[in-house]
Amino acid sequence: MKNKWLKSILFIFVLILGIIFYMSNAFTLSSKEKKGSKVKKIKPTPTVPVKLVGIYVKNAKLKPDQLSVIPPKKTEVYKEKITPLTAVECGRCHSYHFNIIKKSGGKHQLECTFCHKEFHAYNPIKKNWKELMPKCKTCHLLFHGSKFSDCMKCHYNPHAPKLPMKITAEFAKICGDCHPKEMDETVKYHSMHTDIGCTYCHAKTHGCIPSCLDCHKPHIAGQTVEECFKCHAPHSPLNIPPFAKDTSNKVCSACHTTEFGKISTTKSKHGKVACVQCHPKHKYIPACTECHPQPHSEAMLKKFPDCLQCHMDVHNLPVKIGGK
Repeated sequence: MKNKWLKSILFIFVLILGIIFYMSNAFTLSSKEKKGSKVKKIKPTPTVPVKLVGIYVKNAKLKPDQLSVIPPKKTEVYKEKITPLTAVECGRCHSYHFNIIKKSGGKHQLECTFCHKEFHAYNPIKKNWKELMPKCKTCHLLFHGSKFSDCMKCHYNPHAPKLPMKITAEFAKICGDCHPKEMDETVKYHSMHTDIGCTYCHAKTHGCIPSCLDCHKPHIAGQTVEECFKCHAPHSPLNIPPFAKDTSNKVCSACHTTEFGKISTTKSKHGKVACVQCHPKHKYIPACTECHPQPHSEAMLKKFPDCLQCHMDVHNLPVKIGGK
């Protein structure tokens, strides 16, 4: 019992000595660091056991057929030759372009590879988007000339050329390249439409057909655009063709108010006929003899060759001369 007690005391004594020795060494190291002594702290490095299986060849190289894994060939980033892909395969990622070209592609409904010779070739560092995109002039040349080489200012969606195009005043000069008939007609028959230019009426988008009533008041209330077109062609509004036989006198009255006021109240036979019966064309003034070949004797006609010498107002007949 006595021996066990002595062993316990001895163990405690040795333990205390170890603690004192450790503390004294720690104090010495910290004081040396403060005095500028060079003391390196060594961190333990973790190790992982690894087994390697292979062969060592000194001052030699293995041939490709001797390697278990052949290293891939070096290729330039974002530069790959296209592999044969169908439009459906392209559409798996480019669904918007696939759907819109199917719906409104027109003559552009081709295989994607017809225009896009490379794929995934865009490099965000080089910003080579313009270089890679297909050029319109490759197929269409410079259709409108070298002054209008930026096709996408009007044809903003190459995948949907049938969609309405953006039209600007700058490009109004080239409307005649595709619309020569309308352009020639506008120039030949000068009117306000000639002076304002194409984009004034067709300003929104390509294919926009405005209503006459957007700018012009109708001749009579309730008149439709279709009725306007009976007399006025949009690109030559003053080149008015022969009137339709069923043209109402009220249409004429919109401009010729004085004449209409007289003829609508006159008691003569002229008040019972339509304006277009005497005036089948705009600005056409008929001769009285077209309807009245010889109403008076030859002697009177020789003395008064002009009917208006007596019948001074054809829209308000008969007219009394000198109150008689």
